[in-house]
Amino acid sequence: MSEMKTISQKVDELKSKGFTEDFYFKEGTLNSDNNKFKSDDIKDIVEYRFEGKSNPDDLSILYQITTSDGTKGTIVDGFGPTGDPDLAQFLLKAES
Repeated sequence: MSEMKTISQKVDELKSKGFTEDFYFKEGTLNSDNNKFKSDDIKDIVEYRFEGKSNPDDLSILYQITTSDGTKGTIVDGFGPTGDPDLAQFLLKAES
């Protein structure tokens, strides 16, 4: 069994595997420096959940995303009350 990584270690690992875009979510679209993506443009999503060391309620989700044009990147969101409900809905729609 491999040792659990921190969120920053996982991001670094994914960057080394080509997931180099730092996506951000704004006005209903997933954005990179050069593109905007609708939920229909998302090809694959893998999620990783992380719990804070000092507080188990401090949860984050790292999403590994590949778009239909081959753009690969990540976005981080909170979990539960700290999460962005609009991003969660966007990703749920993308997965269906």
